[in-house]
Amino acid sequence: MATTRWKDRTTSKINDAINLLIDNVENDNRSSGISRENWKISKVFDENLSITLFGNEITYNVIRFTYDKITLYEPDVNVIPQNGMVVVYSNDQTVSYIIDKNSDAKQVLRKLLSYTGKNEIDDNRMHFDSDFFLWLINRVYYTNNTIEIAEENGFELELQSIKGFVGDTEDSQTKVSASGESVMNIISTLSFFLESRKLKQIKLDLKYKTHEKIELILKDGILEVDFKSYLGSFEQDSIDERMAKLYLMAYIEIVPLLVQEYRTDIENDLWNKDCYVKFMNNVADTLKGKIEEKTKAINAGLPDID
Repeated sequence: MATTRWKDRTTSKINDAINLLIDNVENDNRSSGISRENWKISKVFDENLSITLFGNEITYNVIRFTYDKITLYEPDVNVIPQNGMVVVYSNDQTVSYIIDKNSDAKQVLRKLLSYTGKNEIDDNRMHFDSDFFLWLINRVYYTNNTIEIAEENGFELELQSIKGFVGDTEDSQTKVSASGESVMNIISTLSFFLESRKLKQIKLDLKYKTHEKIELILKDGILEVDFKSYLGSFEQDSIDERMAKLYLMAYIEIVPLLVQEYRTDIENDLWNKDCYVKFMNNVADTLKGKIEEKTKAINAGLPDID
């Protein structure tokens, strides 16, 4: 479930925001060619819930909705049912929204909130570039994958594995991708990585506090959590509560910690152009060594080397 995040500049109280989200939504005028109609909206939790993140109490609720997205192709009318959810949350200062929409997220939120003015919702998406993804792969490749957290209880954020990535090749004509449980151990995958000009997406496993396994997919502006693979203390919660907690923790704690560590490595010259070149040379040397071993085994008539 890919999500984006937005901040409310008009409403500062969570209950006011929830009331706006769940009230009646007027159908769009079909004159624009695309309209959203027949809205059905419900609040998941009767009472707002809370979670403490970075020492701050976050109050939240979940809103689920359905509507028909109608596209006019004269003389035809194309109706496609849509559904979605919003995690609405507040830290007593601002109200924010995590929604499982991307390209039309702002339009859908504005409809749900019945906003008709300007600058009522701010884009608060997390932006990731190729260098950040390369840094993550570098840290895992060298097993430098533990990020210490300045807390009295000594919690750590551990990058357990890179399970996949997507990027463009040097000639910009084809895409490069790789996935799998042991993707960082598959040498052919690293050969794909050598050809990548720009990484656009990464999939990684993390261990954090009482959470043994959290799988995140990061793409510029988009964050996704894989609930099926999750292992940890939220397993005892209802599906909706678990979903909300994981997204809140990912947005408010986990990803900011990763970004902070990335910037700290840059500041301390632990990640720069020279480090990247060294990393690429090491990958190339590893590939060359494996090829030489395979060639020797073939020439000697020995069984294939794994």
